[in-house]
Amino acid sequence: MKSISFLVLFLGFILVSSTFTTSSFADVISPRMQMKLDFTPDQVVCSENLVKLIKKTTGDASCVKPKTAERLSELGWSNPLSEKKIEEISAKKAKKGEPAGTIEKIATLKQSTKVIKGSTATGVTGYAFVFDACADSKTVRNPEIFVTSDSETKSVKLGSMLKANSCYTSSVIIKAADPNSISATLLNKGGISEKISSLETQITDLKERITAAKQKIPRDGEPSPENLSNISTLKKELKSLQDQLRRYLMVLYVPPNTKATELDLPKSITGQPLEGMSTNLISVTEAVAKPDSSNPDLKRYDVVFEACTGKDTVRIPVIDIVSDSASTTVKLIDRIVPNSCQVGIAKINALDSESIEPKISTHSKASSEVEKLEKKIDKLQTDLSEQRKSLNQLTSKKLDSTGEEQATEIVQNIEKLRLDLLENRTKLYKLLLLV
Repeated sequence: MKSISFLVLFLGFILVSSTFTTSSFADVISPRMQMKLDFTPDQVVCSENLVKLIKKTTGDASCVKPKTAERLSELGWSNPLSEKKIEEISAKKAKKGEPAGTIEKIATLKQSTKVIKGSTATGVTGYAFVFDACADSKTVRNPEIFVTSDSETKSVKLGSMLKANSCYTSSVIIKAADPNSISATLLNKGGISEKISSLETQITDLKERITAAKQKIPRDGEPSPENLSNISTLKKELKSLQDQLRRYLMVLYVPPNTKATELDLPKSITGQPLEGMSTNLISVTEAVAKPDSSNPDLKRYDVVFEACTGKDTVRIPVIDIVSDSASTTVKLIDRIVPNSCQVGIAKINALDSESIEPKISTHSKASSEVEKLEKKIDKLQTDLSEQRKSLNQLTSKKLDSTGEEQATEIVQNIEKLRLDLLENRTKLYKLLLLV
């Protein structure tokens, strides 16, 4: 009995010590938080220096250090390591994992002469720590810094991309008794940003291949079954990569130390079809594959259709294909610009091919919601950039009391804009995952 208790304590110790370090979840949020946001264990994203393991008894995901992953597997906490997982562990052991940039202090400005609310330490005051975040040779999608003082530690995501070999000015508010005790380091190592860039490149390539294949579909006559099959396969691969990218982006932008219950995220998509959008049936041909049904009259059809817009762009074109026996939803691969059309394909079962028709999906309401969020994010990003530039100009010279007052006001604006930007980006990628 004692040996079992010791093993439980030992496993708990190595899990805690291997995951909850200051840099363990740079770029991404913890597995527990991800699962609270409806990610399955297989979908959980780990920080680049950690390895994902699935607990054998519960099926939950954990992100642990490479050496810990080997030990947990030996102890039977997880299933035996696959060959691919062993290769991943070896690669992560060998990787140095240096930060992808630096944080250079510009100024430390006193926020208030009052004692900070919630602090029991005498003389603890709020300070605006102003700094330059600089990237080395790697682009950092969402820089995350770890700020410490003699009174507080905090992790802060800066919200804006930091391009390779460039810097921008930002700030953070932190409690301190001695302002000289405040320091900050960049947590990101660049691997997550590289992964996102790789996914974007793959997605762009697949879209081009799908577009090229669709151009081979004749406007009159029967389309090639091989070409339709190829398009269908490419679209499934594209959907998988897009969902993977959106999961990465979602966990990248969730604000640190935020609970899942505090995020006002969409749970479902409902509404009316978009106005000004139309669909046309191009062709319906009997498919080579037969439907899995005992009804001898039921047949499977390849459907080619087009979706067209009016004066407005449709950000996420979603079409329902319906028949006398079934319905299926098709999301087209990209936005449709005003007064243009995009060709789509689908497979559906029907007793009578004449009953097959495309309709604008009620899910298409997501298109306007996505567009609103994207415009809001663009505005927030512009406002944040302008505030950072103003802070840089102000702190590049010696400040008098009026200048310090202006700077601290800008710092507070940056804090609010940054949080709004992170939350709205998280909402956007959650919504895109629902479509």
